[in-house]
Amino acid sequence: TGALRDFRFLSVSGAFALVLFAQVGFIVHLIAFLDSVIGRGRAAMAVALLTAMAVVGRVLFSFVIDRMNQRLASALSFVSQALALAVVIHVRNEAALMAACALFGFSVGNLITLPALIVQREFDPRSFGVLISLITAINQVTYAFGPGVVGLLRDASGSYALPFYVCIGVELTAAVLIM
Repeated sequence: TGALRDFRFLSVSGAFALVLFAQVGFIVHLIAFLDSVIGRGRAAMAVALLTAMAVVGRVLFSFVIDRMNQRLASALSFVSQALALAVVIHVRNEAALMAACALFGFSVGNLITLPALIVQREFDPRSFGVLISLITAINQVTYAFGPGVVGLLRDASGSYALPFYVCIGVELTAAVLIM
């Protein structure tokens, strides 16, 4: 299709495929990582906080997203997740880890909504269904590999530092791509 030759489309689909790859890979491994740092119970609380913040972020974002540059909002969401990942890698303070999980979670729900909003704003309305279906297919194929790649990198390197750094790189690449 013509969409696969359109840089605007590729910048949306590619950016969100990358960021969802990193996001899903990180979230699936979060309890395993945090278990050794703050214990299983606190790790479960961190993931619950991340999930709650995903709901809060999505609801709050819904009030303002129509008035925002949605590509910029996407890029800022990607960067905020990269910053949260950096904190998770380098900090062992429980409160800081909880805050990082909350920050990461704040944009989780929005990353499902933003591609549709960008497509709605930037493309012919008659192509909306096809473009969103194509983005969804690309995203699902891509993010399905996130947990496995994070796990393989963790096993190969002996820690979560390398795979989480890769996730940071992927998030920052997506932020540049979406802009």
